[in-house]
Amino acid sequence: MPNQERIGGGFTEGELTFASFWVRHRLQLRVIGRGVLIGVNALLWGYVLWGLLDAYAISYPREKRIIAEIAQNQFLASTFENNRPQSVQTGGVEVFQSTDDRLDFIIQATNPNKEWWASFTYQFNVSGEQTPARSGFILPGQRLYLGEFGFKPKTKGVRSGVLTVDNLRWHRLDPGQVGADFEEWVSRRNQFRMDDVTFSEVGGTSGSTGAASTASRTSRTSFTFVNPSAYGFWSVRLYVVLKRGSAPVAATTITLDHVKSGEERPVQIDWFEKLP
Repeated sequence: MPNQERIGGGFTEGELTFASFWVRHRLQLRVIGRGVLIGVNALLWGYVLWGLLDAYAISYPREKRIIAEIAQNQFLASTFENNRPQSVQTGGVEVFQSTDDRLDFIIQATNPNKEWWASFTYQFNVSGEQTPARSGFILPGQRLYLGEFGFKPKTKGVRSGVLTVDNLRWHRLDPGQVGADFEEWVSRRNQFRMDDVTFSEVGGTSGSTGAASTASRTSRTSFTFVNPSAYGFWSVRLYVVLKRGSAPVAATTITLDHVKSGEERPVQIDWFEKLP
């Protein structure tokens, strides 16, 4: 590196040039420095003021609306959760042996909702075999039986079944059709009574095979179906369940056609199965 010559009091030429530049432009450099500081300070204060303006004048109302919408959505979700229909409750499937290796199935279902009724199709699964699909419905607060009767499975000796439900659709009550009080609306129409219910053996048929003789007895359930309401019905389907104590032992279904208002109709059902 070449040596710089010392001039005068020992300053180099470069140092003298810088000193001369500083003396001649000191005021301008000071003004530029102050301008830079003012500019940086203005940028900082601008950033702070913009943050305050954005927080309290621009973003805050928008974020406040977002919070309000979240609270409203939570309220709507909670309202929907509280008002949506609850699931239909079912018991266990009861299976009964009928004549000619046929099976009867019943299951009890309950609708816990007060404002919703459901329509659906249902079947019973028996060791992989499906019974025919049936249509059904259940009204608010109703408890009823669903059943399949006289189904002959390919596999003999089966005594268990599983209920399968498809095409479940919920419907809210229409006050224009049922009024403001559905329970009162139903009570005026569904006033059926079963009077004079009896169960008895009524004899049977006998046969012989060699020295052995066999006999089968027929049981009968009798009752009087009463419709005391002011309404007539085109068709009324009844499920009849025989119980030994609280345990069902047999079941069937019958349909009464053209039920008139105030009618009392005697009904007899014969049971050909071997009952306990």
